[in-house]
Amino acid sequence: MRMTRAWVRVAAVLPLVLVLSACSAGPGDNLAATPPHPLALTASSGTRPSGNTADHLAAAQAALDKNDFASAEREFRNAVVLDQGSARAQLGLGNVYVRQNRLQEAETAYKAALALDPALTAGHANLGVVYYQMGQLPQAADALSAALRIEPNDGQTLYLLAAVRLQQQDLPAAEKLLFQARDAKPDLPEVYYGLGVLYRLKNQKQDAIDAFQKFLSIGPGQDPSAMDYARAELKSLQGQ
Repeated sequence: MRMTRAWVRVAAVLPLVLVLSACSAGPGDNLAATPPHPLALTASSGTRPSGNTADHLAAAQAALDKNDFASAEREFRNAVVLDQGSARAQLGLGNVYVRQNRLQEAETAYKAALALDPALTAGHANLGVVYYQMGQLPQAADALSAALRIEPNDGQTLYLLAAVRLQQQDLPAAEKLLFQARDAKPDLPEVYYGLGVLYRLKNQKQDAIDAFQKFLSIGPGQDPSAMDYARAELKSLQGQ
């Protein structure tokens, strides 16, 4: 499963992992016989596109990788027209919209993907991030918990839920989740950033220093500006 990252503010400047995978749906994503969900999105034009669904999905993902959002949206919509049961196409549209901060449209697309494939882990996880960005923390926790029921040891999702718990000031739950995320994916930079923030909130100075130093040694994760924040935190913690 291919993952990418996105950053938002939580507690301090805390990164959130965004699971933007247009190709992560399982065998059940191609449900051509399934009636389209009421939330399902359709093509922008009334003409039926040529080609096949797989080609449009590939073209859409290639465009998204290049930050060509207009082309990516068009190709994902073409894939929807060709296969109204494609959870991957709806997931891809959600990925396009969330990258553009079109959060309500992203929510609609992810819900459509999940209606077609309830076991789509990336759909639950990304929906959780969208809810977080919309300030809807209980809904974010519910969506991320749903993803973990499907893949309990997914390090990215464990980290995401930890970030939500930090925002909710539930430090014991956040710490437990961060440890689980670290055990599941020890090379995920955001985990150590999160631990640095957690320990700072708990006034565990040396633990915070160690965590931020670890982050700096393997970072930057998705946003290089987090390196600057971590360096500033270290300076403050070290009394420089």
